[in-house]
Amino acid sequence: MKNNQLGLWQVVSLGIGSIVGAGIFALLGQVLREAGNFTYLSFAVSGIIAMFCGYAYVKLAAAYPQAGGITDYFHHAFPSKFASGTLSLVYVFTTLISAGALAKSFGFYMVSLLPHTPFLTVNACAAVMLVGLGILNMLKARDVGSAEAWLVAFKLGILGLLIAAGVYKFDHYTPAFTTNPGVNGFFQSIGLTFFAFAGFGVITNAAAYVKDPGKTIRAAMFLTLFIVMMLYIGLAFVIMNYMSVEQFDANVNVSVAVVAKKLLGEPGSFLIYAAAVMAFMTGISASFFSVFRVTKSLAEQRILPAFYKKTLWNRGTYGNALSLTLLTLFTIFFGFNDIVNLSSMAYLISYLGVFASAWILRRQTKARRIPLFIGFTAMAAILVGFVYSVYFS
Repeated sequence: MKNNQLGLWQVVSLGIGSIVGAGIFALLGQVLREAGNFTYLSFAVSGIIAMFCGYAYVKLAAAYPQAGGITDYFHHAFPSKFASGTLSLVYVFTTLISAGALAKSFGFYMVSLLPHTPFLTVNACAAVMLVGLGILNMLKARDVGSAEAWLVAFKLGILGLLIAAGVYKFDHYTPAFTTNPGVNGFFQSIGLTFFAFAGFGVITNAAAYVKDPGKTIRAAMFLTLFIVMMLYIGLAFVIMNYMSVEQFDANVNVSVAVVAKKLLGEPGSFLIYAAAVMAFMTGISASFFSVFRVTKSLAEQRILPAFYKKTLWNRGTYGNALSLTLLTLFTIFFGFNDIVNLSSMAYLISYLGVFASAWILRRQTKARRIPLFIGFTAMAAILVGFVYSVYFS
C-alpha cells in the first residue's frame, strides 16, 4: 500500500468495521440487563470516555506513525522491559479472553438458531469455533480476517434497517425497561459497554497511509466513536421498546436477533443471525492473528518463554497451541458472565496503559495534559467501580 492512499471516510469505515462487530451482538443484552433505563447514559458515558482514550491513541499515532499498535506504544513509553512486557501481556490476555467471550456468544446464537439439533451445545459450538479458527490462523500465511471489508456494509446495513424499522413503527412500541439499576449496576454496565467499543485503536494503524496523520486520524477517531455511539443507542432503543421484560429475560444473549424477528420478520432475523455469526468468526480470527504475532515478538524479546517462538507446524508455534488449549478450556469451564467481566476489566486496564504511555511521551506527542488527566481519571474510576460492582457488591 502506498503512503497517502487513505482518505478520512475510508479510515472512518475501517474504524467502524473494527468496532461494530461481535461485541454488540454478544453484549447488548447484558448491558440492558445491568443498566435498565440507564442504558442510553451508559453508552453515552462510555463513548465520551472512549473519545478521551482515542485522543491519547491519536497523539501516539501521529508521533509514531510506523508503529505496529498498542504494544509498540508501550515499548516506546516504558524503557523497562518489565513494565512494557507486563502491559503487553495484559493486552494479550485481554485479546484472548475477548475471543473466548465471542466464542461463547457464538454458541448462544447457534443453539438459538438450531434449538433441536442433537449434541449442539453452547460449549461445543464455542470449542469448535476456537479450535477451528486457531488452527486456521496457525496454517495460513495471511490475515484470515481480511475479508472483513465486505462484511462491514452488510452488518451496518442490517443493523441500520433494524433501527429504521423501530423508528418507523414507533407508535407500536411498548417500553418495558423502567428499572433503576443503582450505582453498582450502572458501573457494571459501563464496564461492559467498553467491550462493545473495543477496536477503535485499529484506526491508528492507518497513520502511515494518510497524508496528514495528526488531523486525519484525529477526525476519523472522533467521527467513528460518535457514529458508533449513536448506533448503539439506536439499537438499545429498539430492544428496550419492542421486547417485553419476559421475552427479554428469556433471550438475553440473542436479544438483537429476537427483536429483529419481531420488526423484520423471519428474513430479518436470519440476516441478523448471519451477520452475528460472521462477525464472531472475523472477530475471533482477528484476535488470534494479533495474539499469535505479539506473543512470538514477546518471546523474541525474552519476555515470554522460548517455546512461544518455536515452530510447531507451518507458522504455528508451541506457544500458540498452548494458548489455544488454555483458552478453549477456560471458555468451556467458565460462565459467560465471568468471561465477559474479566475481559471488560482487562480492556480497561489496557486503556489505562494507553493513557500512561501518552502521558509519558507527551513531549514527543505534544499531547495536552488536561485531556489525558481527565480520561485517565475517568477510566480509573470506571475500573474501580466496575471491579467493586462485580466482585464486592
